[in-house]
This record gives sequence, C-alpha cells and structure tokens, in this order.
Amino acid sequence: MKTSVIGILAMFLASLLVLKAGQSTPPQEPGEKILLRACTVCHNTTEITKFKGYYSRDQWADVVRTMRGDGASLQDDEVPVLVDYIFKMYGKKELPDGEGKKIVEASCAGCHDTQKATSLKLSKSGWQDLISRMMGLGASLDDKQIPTLVDYLSKNFGASE
Repeated sequence: MKTSVIGILAMFLASLLVLKAGQSTPPQEPGEKILLRACTVCHNTTEITKFKGYYSRDQWADVVRTMRGDGASLQDDEVPVLVDYIFKMYGKKELPDGEGKKIVEASCAGCHDTQKATSLKLSKSGWQDLISRMMGLGASLDDKQIPTLVDYLSKNFGASE
C-alpha cells in the first residue's frame, strides 16, 4: 500500500514536471528586466503596482531619479527604458478631451483610479446609476454637472453596442 501511494505520487510529480517543461514563459521586455533587477532589490512589486494609474510619465521619471539618488543600480541608458516600461504598465492614462473630463478629474479621480473606473464600459443608464450611487456616498458633484458627466462617460467609456 505504502509503495503504491509513493509510486502514484512520483508519477503525479513527474507529469507536473513534464507539463511545466512544455510551457514557455513569455519573453520579458527590457524594461521589465531592469525593473526586476534594479528595483526589487529594495522593493517588492506591490510597491510599484499600488500606484497604478496615479503617476504621469514625468512623475514616474522623478521616482526613478530619486531611487537612483538613493542608490538604485541603473545605467544612464537604462533609465528611459525603465520609465517607458513603468509608465506603459502602471502610468496614469490621460482621459479623452471633451466636456466632462474636468468633472471626472475633479469629482472622481480623488477616490478612484480613472483607468480602472473608465474600464467599466457601462451603458448611459449604467453610468447614471453609478453616479447616483457615488453621490449618495459623498461624491462632490453639482446636479447640473450630472448630464454632462453621464454623456462624457457613456460617449468615451460606454458599453459596446
């Protein structure tokens, strides 16, 4: 009995190794390699990902410049590659121009990552319902701004028809 359990366990582990060996990992981007080498010496990746959607390219460049000043091992030619990668993966995406953009920035972005919020892809009535719920939770919106905000969100981030 003990021998058969060990044999089954060995076959299970061997099949896992075969499956794992058959899987290829996607190639890392140069910026990701630099991040993993230079940044994770002091930080875990959560320290970077927790700022997703909040920093512009210039702000990420300032963070990298500060980290270099604090001793991060980065060559001059690696800095733009790292900043480009961090911004692409974790940077603040600009909202489309239009009436309503300033309302989103002033009334929504204080509590929400706009990238995450605008990824909802709601219908016009869905945005209306969400805005009403947010106002109930304390969002600072004037009633006159609501139609503009609903139109902006449904036009730019509405559900696919």
